[in-house]
Amino acid sequence: MKRLKALTAASLITSLLGTPLSAPAKVEALDFPKRRPLTKGPAGRPRTLAELPADPALPALVDLRAACRAGAFQASDPGARPLEFLVRNYKPGRRVVIEVRAGRERFAVKVYSSDPALEVRLYVALAAAGLGGDSVVRVPPLLAYEHRLRMLIIGWLDGPTAQELIRAGHGARAGELAAHWLHRAASLSVKLGPPFGAASVRKDASKWVARLCAMDPALAAAATALGERLARTQPKEGEPRLVHGSLYTRHILDLGDGAGLIDWNCFGQGPPEIDAGMFLATVSRTRLLSEHCARQAARAEQAFLSGTAGLLDQRALAWQRAAALLHLAERGSKPTTRRPSNWRVRASVLLVEAARLAEAAG
Repeated sequence: MKRLKALTAASLITSLLGTPLSAPAKVEALDFPKRRPLTKGPAGRPRTLAELPADPALPALVDLRAACRAGAFQASDPGARPLEFLVRNYKPGRRVVIEVRAGRERFAVKVYSSDPALEVRLYVALAAAGLGGDSVVRVPPLLAYEHRLRMLIIGWLDGPTAQELIRAGHGARAGELAAHWLHRAASLSVKLGPPFGAASVRKDASKWVARLCAMDPALAAAATALGERLARTQPKEGEPRLVHGSLYTRHILDLGDGAGLIDWNCFGQGPPEIDAGMFLATVSRTRLLSEHCARQAARAEQAFLSGTAGLLDQRALAWQRAAALLHLAERGSKPTTRRPSNWRVRASVLLVEAARLAEAAG
């Protein structure tokens, strides 16, 4: 890792060019769709930095936009490829994730409104614990960090996501990769991150219920009943350990010889059922809402449960799955440009499944 002080965001990025970065992952040549940037501009075209607003809460983004407009990243040598910036995710006033490409070199720039020092410490701790190189479970390597700009730069892990595996007919592989993380997490002694157990999930669940009720009265009865059952049946938990905190199928990558885990924004200390419940909830969402992927989603769930046999408390897992489905129903109901027209039906389906799991947990 490099710790570089008193640099602009632009100079920090250019200083990494030519530095050996993580080697490209070797992924089996299967029929996978290409990963696309999550945030797009007009007509489905990926946004460039210059097209993003000048967000004063993200000083490094302001710096990078200015550098792009000034031509600071133009190739100086004839025939050299200029830098490409693809916006992967942008939450105004909070954070932006940018993929940087320079020929074959790729890395990710993460800019926050607050200092990501804790996330930086996590990457250092996970690297020291062996989650890099040719490990069965890998996280992106930390390349640079500038606290003044609230910016960190990490290496790029490339491969199909677990969600893409399911869509491409490789559901069992998706479940196996998620199970790899649960086994690896059981042996880690990393004690970073805030408490993240059933008590905090229950507190959040009350907020999700309130938002669903406000969004659509037709969902209020099911959401309220689910919230009340979760409150009554909160499971007991053992010693907390490191959890990813948002183990969606899109955050697990197939690196060919192992699993890659990205987007560690929500990590903390909690029971393993936190991660297991969220992974299975996202798989259930695919199984319930996509007829085309239902069979492969079921295979992903079966492979995961088989691969984690003996690691999880089944009652606590059912409770966490129910809570995670409530969360997904609430997220899918938020007014956005990408919210599907049938969001009420989708939310209702997820709430029904969540109620079934919550009953099993009680």
